[in-house]
Amino acid sequence: MNIRIKGNKFLADFMHDGERYRRSFPTDAEAREWEASLRKRLTLGQPTSDLLRGQTAAGINLRELLEACYQAEWRDTKNERHQLINMRQLEAHFGADLPVVTIKTEAVDGFIKSLEQRQLSPATINSRLSTLSKALNFGADRNYITNLPKITRKKVGNNARLRFLTEEEEMDILDVLEADGRIEFKEFFIWSMDTGMRPIEARHIPQTAVRFDKGLNKYIVDLRRTKNGYPRTIPLTDRAYNAFVALRDAPFPFSRFTESNIRSNWKFVREALNDTDPEFVFYLTRHTCASRLVQRRVELYTVKEWMGHKTYEMTMRYAKLSPRNMLDAVEALQQAL
Repeated sequence: MNIRIKGNKFLADFMHDGERYRRSFPTDAEAREWEASLRKRLTLGQPTSDLLRGQTAAGINLRELLEACYQAEWRDTKNERHQLINMRQLEAHFGADLPVVTIKTEAVDGFIKSLEQRQLSPATINSRLSTLSKALNFGADRNYITNLPKITRKKVGNNARLRFLTEEEEMDILDVLEADGRIEFKEFFIWSMDTGMRPIEARHIPQTAVRFDKGLNKYIVDLRRTKNGYPRTIPLTDRAYNAFVALRDAPFPFSRFTESNIRSNWKFVREALNDTDPEFVFYLTRHTCASRLVQRRVELYTVKEWMGHKTYEMTMRYAKLSPRNMLDAVEALQQAL
């Protein structure tokens, strides 16, 4: 039994079956008695509500709560890596040492606003909120928290306008980047446009991932670390390969393009082009790549594999961009008559 002194209180703090139990008492004897009684009941499977009543885990911080939730809910699951990313984002915003009992609705609203300012998609924002909500409910179930904040998720509309860059917009972006001497970011923009790769995927590509495939007579890039966990291979356009060559002076050529780097460069682009459309974000490079594949009548299965979509539903968003498919269908039926 390890009773610690915290301020003018005696803190009982222990783990049992992956869950943490802690409570402060005025005296050492009370802390020891509480811990001994609780340990015994937990071991024997006896009711503990009377001992835990009113326990708000004074002092339990966000990192401790997230770690406890991770051990109990996310560890060794297919969602583990995704949750670890969200956990780091939560700690970065709120602070790892923040007492969880101080996370109120206003703080959550501030978190949402910060994510919106970073131009993250509604789906990504909801993913961060889902991790936070799960952890807070986990804490509430164990009496770590008594009052849960209100968490309002973003609306993700399936019928929302599918925004992508026109060829004219693409040329304008390349021109302003060239004129301002932002050559490295210009190359990264080209790479992103022609591969449709997520920035986080590009950052983890080593030099050795790009190789020449004799069968295809093309350079290709092998992705091993992807969002959905499934590796994929993408053939490169000539200009995408040239962009890679221009940046391959580092072991991980695209690692320099962090979230803050992209945000700063894209802010310059928006201001240079005086584009105030809230949907004019860097992630449009990915949407544009998928849109162009569909518009050029590439099969949806191929588009799904190229983009690394987990489900067909994600790919089908782009199907409406290819009305020619409907014409092909009616012509096929006509020929069958």
